[in-house]
Amino acid sequence: MKTLSAKPLHLEVSLRWIARLLAAFFVGLVALFFVGEGGINPFKLSVTETVLIIGFFTTCIGMIVAWRRELIGGAMATTGILLFCGTESVVAGRFPKGLIIPLMVLPGLLFLVSGVLRKHRNAG
Repeated sequence: MKTLSAKPLHLEVSLRWIARLLAAFFVGLVALFFVGEGGINPFKLSVTETVLIIGFFTTCIGMIVAWRRELIGGAMATTGILLFCGTESVVAGRFPKGLIIPLMVLPGLLFLVSGVLRKHRNAG
């Protein structure tokens, strides 16, 4: 019986740490990109660019929040990147190119699954 409860805990912890490592990688990558570009001047952004930046920053903030609050942070990160990808798809008529942007949904989803497993384990 103990092995049955240990496996969900192991899965939950594994998912959480994979999500944390991916989140640290993506947030670090974004920080390097913005430092290398010299930051953002919000007064020179179009409405579309503003929505994209809000989605992107919501994703990054969500990944940071998820280190302590998996469900809230995971929801923020997932919603932010979906906003980004949805806006890009509508404006450009195509899904964002490359793998990095679409892969940024992964930590948020993993945080959500880990949070649900934790909640389920604590409830039962």
